[in-house]
Amino acid sequence: MSMFVKLTIAATVIVLGILAAGIYRFNMTNDDVFMVVEDGRVMPYDDAMTLENAKVQANAVVTDETDVSVPAEVKPVANASEVMLKLFTLNTANPFEVTLPEGHRSVVLTHFIKIKQTELAIGDYQDGEVKGRVLLDYMRITPLNFDPALGPDTQSNAPIQQNLDAQTMPFVAPFIVTTQGSGVFWYLGLFNLDYEHTSLKHLGSVLIGDRIEIDSVEPVYPFEPPYKIAVTYRDRAPNEPMSQNPEIVRILELTVSETSIN
Repeated sequence: MSMFVKLTIAATVIVLGILAAGIYRFNMTNDDVFMVVEDGRVMPYDDAMTLENAKVQANAVVTDETDVSVPAEVKPVANASEVMLKLFTLNTANPFEVTLPEGHRSVVLTHFIKIKQTELAIGDYQDGEVKGRVLLDYMRITPLNFDPALGPDTQSNAPIQQNLDAQTMPFVAPFIVTTQGSGVFWYLGLFNLDYEHTSLKHLGSVLIGDRIEIDSVEPVYPFEPPYKIAVTYRDRAPNEPMSQNPEIVRILELTVSETSIN
């Protein structure tokens, strides 16, 4: 048998094999096809696809339930106070108001300003023809604990020690009042924060000095009746001009209660 005849026979056998496989596949149904599923079982094609579709639908239901269970975002409060939110994490329209010691006009602290690397809460006011500003040194907010059952270790002069279990938080804080003149008057104010009603009251103020520099505000220990607050600050000698840097250290002790400061 010649080489040509052998090659022809081999090619014919290959073609016939391909045709046979094609005819078999064309006539084969899904019942003849098997698949291996996740748990290792071998199942007919149709049964395997039914199981897979059931899993897809089950996953879709779980996804939908998860989406529904996610709580909606808290709606923003209209005219929310930027100062109350930053200082006390209270999303409220009730403002942080400081009462002017002279004239008793309330000034709303509306935003923040940085002066000599110190950030202050600030509010502008106009009282008749007088314009000015109030600036609160919120980094020196000092919470007060009037509960005599608690020892000194429970006191803290760190800013904003928020306790959501307490209904109120009395505190003192130094603030500045300026006018169109050259004066920069420092006061120590007594405030009370009401968590339940997300509101704040200014209860009183004491003048510390003009163009001074405050170093610290601390409760006097043991912090018990009569409660005392010590303000350490730097001032000038009586005959020194205001252009001089304040260098004389002074300590002012004030008596505080839950309703007053003097």
